[in-house]
Amino acid sequence: MKRLITFPLYGLVLLAGLSVLLLGSNLHTWNRLTSESPIAELTFRKTGPREYAATIAYGDFCTAQTYRLIGEHWRLDAQFLKWHPWANLFGFDSMYRIERLGGRYLEVADENTGAHEAHALHSTDLPDLTEILGRYKGRLSPVDTFYGSSVYEAMDELHIFRVYRSQSGLLVRKQPLAGNGAAGGGFTIPIDTSCPDN
Repeated sequence: MKRLITFPLYGLVLLAGLSVLLLGSNLHTWNRLTSESPIAELTFRKTGPREYAATIAYGDFCTAQTYRLIGEHWRLDAQFLKWHPWANLFGFDSMYRIERLGGRYLEVADENTGAHEAHALHSTDLPDLTEILGRYKGRLSPVDTFYGSSVYEAMDELHIFRVYRSQSGLLVRKQPLAGNGAAGGGFTIPIDTSCPDN
């Protein structure tokens, strides 16, 4: 009689343990495949008709650089390396190299006839690990694909724009700048730079 009662109890414990293991595995998979991290932050100041001073901080976020942009939109380009999902689950985060910041027009006619200005944001002096790894796409390679990824938004003095790296490309979110009179309720993602004092 005791064996008949004990066996189902062990089975229930085993089933509960297996359920927890599967749930934890699903949460880990979801977290790895949807993870994001901030890679750049941009603000804008209008300096003339369709002309802006764009300030961008990226890398260690300690040094901001300002560039002249022409148009209604800004656009940030990056080279992107995406791993196979199985490699991502083992901790391989997608890799990127920020390449270029430029302006963009709202209308195609203006894009074809208007002035353009773009700025290179990467150094060609050092070897690029993203590009080197992107060349190896054999059957056993963890590399899924190597491609360009871009984001663009309207240039706006009243907002700060944060660009994020996801596991499949770039994305951008904006929020009102502090003190511009916009209503509260937005989200804030602090970036801990731990910058050295100058």
